[in-house]
Amino acid sequence: HRVVEFVWRLPLSAKIRKGRRKRVLRRILLEYLPKELVERPKKGFEIPLASWLRGPLRDWAEALLDEQRLRADGFFEPGPIRKKWNEHTSGHERWDDHLWSVLMFQAWLEHRR
Repeated sequence: HRVVEFVWRLPLSAKIRKGRRKRVLRRILLEYLPKELVERPKKGFEIPLASWLRGPLRDWAEALLDEQRLRADGFFEPGPIRKKWNEHTSGHERWDDHLWSVLMFQAWLEHRR
């Protein structure tokens, strides 16, 4: 909380210069890291969700995507979801992004019960 309080007190000119954000942080990092690491463009990363759904998260996902459960909950038509789930788990297609949205809703719904 002290870091956040400190940064909130800084004037905008100390935080942004010539359109570059995080000025203070960059100056501190340059004391400890090579410039190539500090000044490089942002780089995203991807988690291995597709393989997790086929592996360690499979039982959890299977329970949330159970046809009877989906039908009883009444929010989704089970047919298309089960089709995508089967295609994904068999390795024929990669539907992790689509399935993850449904899984998060189902997990939220379960938590609300």
